[in-house]
Amino acid sequence: MTRTAFAPNPQGSLSKALGAPGQLAKIAPKSPRPVELLGSLTVNGGTTMTADDAALHELLISSAYENDRGMNGETSTIPMQYVLRYLGTEVRREHAKASLNRLRQTTVSFCYDDVMYEDVPLLVSWLRTTDRSDEIVFQLPEPLRIVMSDRARYAYVELAALPAMSSTYSSRVYRRLVAAIAESGKRWEAGGDNFIEISVTPAEVADWVSFPRSRDGSLHVGKLRERVLSVLPKDFAAVTAFSFSILTHAGKGRGSPLERIVFRLELSAPSRFKTTLPFEKGALKYVGGKDIDELHVESLVWIKASKQFYVPGRQVLAYRDWWELWLAAVHEMKSGIPLSRECDERVYRGDSLRERIATFGADQAAWGFCAEEAAEPDLCLLPYEHIRSLGAVGREARQDRLETSKTDSSVASAAALGFDGAKEIVVTVDPGLDAAAQTALVFKPITDHVWHGRAAGAANKTLRVRFLDDGQPDEWETVQPMTENDVTSILGKIGQHLVGQQEYVA
Repeated sequence: MTRTAFAPNPQGSLSKALGAPGQLAKIAPKSPRPVELLGSLTVNGGTTMTADDAALHELLISSAYENDRGMNGETSTIPMQYVLRYLGTEVRREHAKASLNRLRQTTVSFCYDDVMYEDVPLLVSWLRTTDRSDEIVFQLPEPLRIVMSDRARYAYVELAALPAMSSTYSSRVYRRLVAAIAESGKRWEAGGDNFIEISVTPAEVADWVSFPRSRDGSLHVGKLRERVLSVLPKDFAAVTAFSFSILTHAGKGRGSPLERIVFRLELSAPSRFKTTLPFEKGALKYVGGKDIDELHVESLVWIKASKQFYVPGRQVLAYRDWWELWLAAVHEMKSGIPLSRECDERVYRGDSLRERIATFGADQAAWGFCAEEAAEPDLCLLPYEHIRSLGAVGREARQDRLETSKTDSSVASAAALGFDGAKEIVVTVDPGLDAAAQTALVFKPITDHVWHGRAAGAANKTLRVRFLDDGQPDEWETVQPMTENDVTSILGKIGQHLVGQQEYVA
């Protein structure tokens, strides 16, 4: 089986998400799945699967796809360490082995291209361990690989949401809802009707999740409600593509049984990874400004926000507007002084924003802030002069954070490594300077400097200057015999045009 047709890209790297602790929620990787696989797969044999088993199987499919888009290879590998990080801190190697064993014993059925595949094993796997590595080697059966190579209709599953689910029933409902959204063709629109309602019978939900029936084939709806429906709101809390609620409808008359279940989904704005730049990267200019590490947002967020989010009732907001509104929201969060009555009702304002930043990182939180403002305008409806004023206050607060951070990092750096132990001194130019200003205010003072280290017989060290060239990161360096007085003298001339503290590198 060799396929070279178009393959939708995964969103977010698994190796980055699982290569270090605490990165899964921040990178929030998503993996494409054919709609037919999401919408028709049922479990029909083997042991009772757990929620972790279901999450692990999705991870293995995603890993195989990320490394082989054509799904042509029969064997794939994934580090055991990635699996343990994915499933959670309480999961140990023996738990992962038990999950693999259950997956090997489980068979499924699904329909693809008018062909029904039955009793397909989910997995063949084994472990391969050396002194330097501990890996899971696995094979996906050919029917699964055939379906995964389908490019016609696909949707994305959120890999970070699956380990948070407590029930395998929840993951099966999630797959069906993702398929239903894709089949509807509906997309999020700023200020639009972003709701989708999916109405099904209890029997259909039972078929979705392979819920056990009584011996006579009847369905105990009370148990379905208790074991499946009641846990969905909590299990779907980590899903970011949509928010979720359930409506139930009983038949007419007192004591009538449950007849219909309505899943009401409110679509979220597309992720920043699915929003393209409005121009070529070569034309990229720096947008926004540097902040402390936990609050720093990359420039592309503001550029993409200006393209993606239209706010009904006002002119288009430029990327500077979005950045200044974000600074205002961060200052509101830090100060505890609300900017509007809406603050406590928002997901991306106040203490709730603080939690989002801690969980998902500043980039994703900033994108969520922009999406929330576009969907339910509040701060963004202020006059431009008011936004400018809020932005000025936010920039001042940001500068105070940077100064405090600079002092703290300077003390820490001095304690860890001083000038004498360094081979390199690294400085970063203010990204707001254009090429002419960089030359006149930074590079010329350095090249004009008379190095005292020459006469003193000092050892050679590297002065490395980091800057933006047409929006792209670049570096310039000079190697000179230098003393600490040389560095102090140069920083006295160019320090006001730098960001952050100089770094000493061994």
